[in-house]
Amino acid sequence: MKRKKLLIFLILIMVFSMMGLGAQCDFGDQPPTLELEIYDGPDYSEDDRMCYYRVEAISTGTPEPEIEFADNDNVEKIGTGRAKIGVEAGDSYTLTVTATNSAGTATASIVLGADCSDDTEAVEVDAGGDSDSDADSDSNSDADSDSDNDSDVDEASDLDADSDSDSDAGAGVEPTISLAISQDATYSSADDVCYYRIQATVSGDPLPHISWSEDESNGSYGNRIAQVNLNRGETYTLTATATNSAGSATDSITLTWGCDAVEVAEEDEEVEVEELLVDVVTIYPNADLSGRVYGSGHLASARDSSMNVFVGDTTSAIQAKGYLSFNINELHGKEIINVRLYFSDLETGNNPQSFATIMDTKVFDYGNVLDVDDFLPGGVRLARIPVLSTNYTISNNTLIDELQNAIDLNKTYFQIKLGLDGITNSDDISDGILIHINTVMLQASYRD
Repeated sequence: MKRKKLLIFLILIMVFSMMGLGAQCDFGDQPPTLELEIYDGPDYSEDDRMCYYRVEAISTGTPEPEIEFADNDNVEKIGTGRAKIGVEAGDSYTLTVTATNSAGTATASIVLGADCSDDTEAVEVDAGGDSDSDADSDSNSDADSDSDNDSDVDEASDLDADSDSDSDAGAGVEPTISLAISQDATYSSADDVCYYRIQATVSGDPLPHISWSEDESNGSYGNRIAQVNLNRGETYTLTATATNSAGSATDSITLTWGCDAVEVAEEDEEVEVEELLVDVVTIYPNADLSGRVYGSGHLASARDSSMNVFVGDTTSAIQAKGYLSFNINELHGKEIINVRLYFSDLETGNNPQSFATIMDTKVFDYGNVLDVDDFLPGGVRLARIPVLSTNYTISNNTLIDELQNAIDLNKTYFQIKLGLDGITNSDDISDGILIHINTVMLQASYRD
């Protein structure tokens, strides 16, 4: 009898010990913390006029949190918890990262400038995983968004507002601005104009935004470089204003026609120029290489989408990018003089302007097949088309150079990638821009 009681006593001790261990396992989870750190850069690339940062997400929590970087065109994942981010010269970009485990979610953001000199500190935002806290709904929202392979843009906006309020607590530094000619008078025989490119050098805290009185490049060279086209005998005074929360500053520069010598030299060449009109629909009647690719990992060719390309988000808050492919075999062996890329009858559907301001247009070589792996960052920027545009024409030296490069490399296709500068507004409605590919055309002037 005593042995039986002793045995029961030992069994009870073991049961209580296991219950205690189980309690530690069940209630020992720790919500994530998250901090972002720049471990390399910024490094300036002259090829695409971008500043590149490498950022590491440092997190703690039990179980180990899953790290998700905002899915944007200029963010390239380069390993667990690390990413390479490109920022166009003169602009800034707010990188948002989320760490999630079974105990909760933490989100952090960092503002990356593009002057390739200023150090930028991480902004840490810690969202707890306590089921009784008010932050629970936000944590659940983040988890649902992550399951859709997307980031919560509304949450990121809130974080940006918090970050701004912290920085505004400082005094701030008023802007300065100085204008100088970065490309002197250049004659364009195709348009019979003399154009200049002007660069603005600015300082201030926060980094100022520049407004130009004229920029005929339509932002192709970033916010700090503007192009002015002059007709014969014309004089124009270009004005630029740098503005931040601490104030504004203005500078101006007067430009006059200065291309007489250049024009005479070109006339002496007596080059006979032919024009070739390349239409993506007539060249690719099946439109298999044009279409849309989604961040969720699927695609639809233009052939399967009523000959349309779509850029925006889906009802499930998934980002969509558009792709256009032109067959340039007829241009092989040619020297390109001028190029125009025409977009007409663009259709804005629902409310993309609630989360995006421009449609980023880049040269992006994705080869002989359009597939889900083409949903990647990178490419050479041609222009930023305002979201609400219905017609738009891109014509600049970058377009000429990139097309000539594709021809010189004997590529069959010249390819374009389109994406909005925001991801989604998470409103359960598909918002975006619809492009009918029979209204898009590439026109090239060339000589043999």
